[in-house]
Amino acid sequence: MPIPSRPLLLVLAASLFACAGQTPPPNPAEAPRAAIAPAKGYDARGQSKACEPPPADCPTVSPDRDLADRCSLGGFRMIQCGCEMLCAGDPGSGGAKQHYDAEGHGKACAPAKDDCTPEPASAAFQDACAEKGHKLEVCGCEWLCSGNPKL
Repeated sequence: MPIPSRPLLLVLAASLFACAGQTPPPNPAEAPRAAIAPAKGYDARGQSKACEPPPADCPTVSPDRDLADRCSLGGFRMIQCGCEMLCAGDPGSGGAKQHYDAEGHGKACAPAKDDCTPEPASAAFQDACAEKGHKLEVCGCEWLCSGNPKL
């Protein structure tokens, strides 16, 4: 077995000494809870609430089926906040689906009008919507994204 050259040994030794005094990068799992801002959740009435982690003594929570359906149709998911299940976004009222225009403004998605053909959506809007994992839909007589393309 060949013996490494002297310059290579010097480089290896120098790198070991250089790293010896450094602290390892912080572990995100060990970050203090207070440093993480709580998310918001929305109840069946559309009221926002701060979303805190569930306590250890929390009973099993089942989501409200109507809220879960409206939440999913609005392009959101259900999350557990404390001891209740809430929607990660405002599901809107009356079952109207929340969609977004190219500027990121939320709008209720009205049923598509049969007597109207919307102007084609810009390529930038199509790309922004798709890159966020959403899809374009005709709402009323305009193209809207099923999620906010600006977030």
